[in-house]
Amino acid sequence: MYSILSSPDLWTILGTMVLAGIIGGLVNGFLPTAEGEPVKIWWKCILTGLGASLIVPVFLFLTQSKILDELVRVLPENASAQAVSQAISLKVQNYLVFFSFCTIAAITSTRFITTVSDRLLSELKKEVDATKQAVRATDQKVEETQKKAIDNRATLQAVKKKIQEESLVRTTLETTPSAPRPDPRESISRSPAPTPPAVRPATDPQKGRWGGQAVNNFKRLQATITPIDEDEDWFTVRLEVMSTDPDAHPLTGNVVFYLPDTLVPNTRTVVARNNRAFTEETAWSAFTVGAETADGTQLELDLGDPAAVPDVPASFRHR
Repeated sequence: MYSILSSPDLWTILGTMVLAGIIGGLVNGFLPTAEGEPVKIWWKCILTGLGASLIVPVFLFLTQSKILDELVRVLPENASAQAVSQAISLKVQNYLVFFSFCTIAAITSTRFITTVSDRLLSELKKEVDATKQAVRATDQKVEETQKKAIDNRATLQAVKKKIQEESLVRTTLETTPSAPRPDPRESISRSPAPTPPAVRPATDPQKGRWGGQAVNNFKRLQATITPIDEDEDWFTVRLEVMSTDPDAHPLTGNVVFYLPDTLVPNTRTVVARNNRAFTEETAWSAFTVGAETADGTQLELDLGDPAAVPDVPASFRHR
């Protein structure tokens, strides 16, 4: 099993850094000290030299140097002798440069360690600042999204209120017949007028107009009601007409959906594809929908009927 610790290049690089650190530390120890500085102790110089040499890879990483990549580069097995010779020559040159750099870092160990530390802290600070800025931008987007959601909810509430008011006015006007003015010339003993037929509820004008059957002539009208973003007031209503026997009785041509008057326009014409035709609407209460296919089949579905549409939220059904 391959392990990074078994790589010969790793141990060669570590050995190079240790050797350069010791040599550089000794050179630093023999260098004359400036006036006023304490006398150098050789073993302390070696320790600081080793420390400086061992952090050279960090410095190379910060400066984006590729010398370490060249030191661990592996030649392909089918390489020619000339390519192998050139690669070995380049690797020797890179090792010499790397050894020299580690030695210089060990000789100037105190200044080198301080420089690398300051550079590393500066880079980390930049990363932290960039992360904070990204977090602030994300928070701002979240706030804007929340504000839009609140505005949209307020708009939906206003639309719902307007629909309720218009429905109430329409119901009052259509279900309250105006009383005729009496004609004094007519006889008081006139016979009573015949009882007028029942008036279809204004809030559900499609009720009873399309045969009252959701399945007819190998066609089915079905509905799926789901809340909009967990809103208890508004729902997405998916109305779909499909063939119950696609092979013998396919659904083709246009399908017309007939909706309440509150949905303007109150008809939707959809071309059937793959034996299906559907439309999606936004509503806040149950209603009856009618549908007519190209062959004249009429379908009707009451979304408030639990037997016809069982999986309907209670808040949608009972309004």
